[in-house]
Amino acid sequence: MSFANTRALAALLLIALVTGCSSTPKATMDYDTSYDFSKVRAIYIQPFDRNTPATIKVSDIQIGRVTDALRTELLRRGYEIVENRADADMFLSWHLVTEERADVRTYNSYSYYNCWRCVGPVGPGVTDVSVNYYTQGSFFVDMIDPTSLRSVWRAVIESRLRSQPDPEKAAENRAAAAQAVFLEFPPGSAQ
Repeated sequence: MSFANTRALAALLLIALVTGCSSTPKATMDYDTSYDFSKVRAIYIQPFDRNTPATIKVSDIQIGRVTDALRTELLRRGYEIVENRADADMFLSWHLVTEERADVRTYNSYSYYNCWRCVGPVGPGVTDVSVNYYTQGSFFVDMIDPTSLRSVWRAVIESRLRSQPDPEKAAENRAAAAQAVFLEFPPGSAQ
């Protein structure tokens, strides 16, 4: 696959991850239980890291849309988004990991001979195999302590990736994914 095709596929997958969920996305969350989240008011959203082969495939437009959805949800929840790292109580970083997978299923069936008077299956059993290839995506959002520069909270949404050609529906799905990501942030505060 050429670099251009790989880049186009990755771009489609990023859009699909945060826009193509057909049902309400669910996030899993983990956090440092010793961290005091009550003092977090101002959040700095770190620039998207383009230093790995996987991340250079994501377009600036897609990065902006995902970042805007996260920013909008944080503002809705009462946080301030700051432009200067020095003013932040916490840093936010996000990234996407994709993996090609195959869903292999086998079905046992019987072969039917051309027998008009036969009742039930006649003949030997036959095994049918069905293979469905898909891309699994994991969308990670980390909240990083600005002093230790270590993640103290993480939410992950995992999903099969699908494209979403309708821009309005895609925006709705990004907003739903952002809400799912921050549902339990800060820890113990399901809103």
